[in-house]
Amino acid sequence: MRWAKGNLHTHSTRSDGDIAPEHVSEWYAAHGYDFLCLSDHDHLTVLEAPASVQKKWPLLIRGQEVTSRSVNVHVNGYGLGKEVEALEGHDDVLQTLQTNIDRIHAAGGLASVNHPNFRWAVSENDLKRASGYTFMEVYNGHSQANNSGGGGRAGTVEVWDRLLSEGRRVWGIAVDDAHHFTGEFSSERSNPGRGWVQVRAPKLTEAAVLEAMEKGDFYSSTGVKLPELRVSKDEIVLEIDPEADARYTTVFTCQNGNEVSSADGLTARYKPSRLDRYVRATVLSSRGTRAWTQPLFLSE
Repeated sequence: MRWAKGNLHTHSTRSDGDIAPEHVSEWYAAHGYDFLCLSDHDHLTVLEAPASVQKKWPLLIRGQEVTSRSVNVHVNGYGLGKEVEALEGHDDVLQTLQTNIDRIHAAGGLASVNHPNFRWAVSENDLKRASGYTFMEVYNGHSQANNSGGGGRAGTVEVWDRLLSEGRRVWGIAVDDAHHFTGEFSSERSNPGRGWVQVRAPKLTEAAVLEAMEKGDFYSSTGVKLPELRVSKDEIVLEIDPEADARYTTVFTCQNGNEVSSADGLTARYKPSRLDRYVRATVLSSRGTRAWTQPLFLSE
């Protein structure tokens, strides 16, 4: 088993990105990524090249951002066997969301609900009523993702905890949603390198990576690295790879996002209680970066 770093949401000139997909792939390879999904809007971007060229790229996961612009419902499909047509012309968000998820399944893919707070399009109620999605973005690097919520609207991590508390098996992912690879890197632009997943898989293939992710054998990050992560019903243990003079606090949360334990330093551990429905950990760095482990469900 090995850790593989990947980004599951990015764009190229095949949709609204500013460089060609080949160059997007080269950027991620140069910055230490093992796999990448070129999730262009309504286009299944598949790159063909000699093996000598493909070695310069990360493993490319077949994917697409299924984009219903009439209601701003965006759903990523991973491991697709064919391009998916988005539902358009409907003003019902839930119907659009569910239809796109179902179409991704029909194309052989896993579905992820993208940036639910982007233009405040997908509500908590929509997420609770929809079914069949494996992932939701708890962090999206786009400047308009509104990850933290506001104005009475819950942040994406808070919504995730509410879903988990109702027994929903949904994994939380962090992504770039990168569009801008040229010019200035700033908070107002959608640049790469802001959010990713670290997947524990036996080998670096699309099937192995997606199988591990479907099981929840990964963590999500905006900068924090966890070289050691052991999760069982007996104990959750994690170790942090420190960055310069950064300091760290790990918070363990259970149902409704309630804190059950916390620890400062580079190692944290928690022994789950029989009263916990689920437990997950958030690692907070003094530099403002985060990592989120996937929930351990104690009822299973």
